[in-house]
Formats: sequence, C-alpha cells, structure tokens
Amino acid sequence: MKIDWDALWEACKEPLRWLVLAIIPFLIAFFSGISYGWAALVIVILRIIDSYLHQQAPKGVAGGLARF
Repeated sequence: MKIDWDALWEACKEPLRWLVLAIIPFLIAFFSGISYGWAALVIVILRIIDSYLHQQAPKGVAGGLARF
C-alpha cells in the first residue's frame, strides 16, 4: 500500500492549526490563574479569525494566523 504523503499532510493541517492556536491561551490561563473556559473561548475566536484570513488569502499563498 502506497501512502499519499501530500494527502496525509493536508489531513494533518487542521488539527495542527488548532494546536498552534491553543498553545498561547492555555499558557496564559495556566500562569495567570484565569479560567480555562476563557482560554477555550479565546481559541474559538482565534480559529474564526484564522479561518477568515485563510479564506481571504490569494490562491497559492498560505493565509491565516497559523500560515500553513
């Protein structure tokens, strides 16, 4: 069985975007003592902004906050 590495990379991009966007809010919540619920809300807001920027990027250009 031959693995299509390009298709595998495309499938991995979405969870990696969530991970990249989740790191900062959860670190802030951990070190400042704020509720993790707020961190989750910030992640959702960042993901919406990332998705919007990704949709607005020209063809062939990596858009969004995560840039991949």
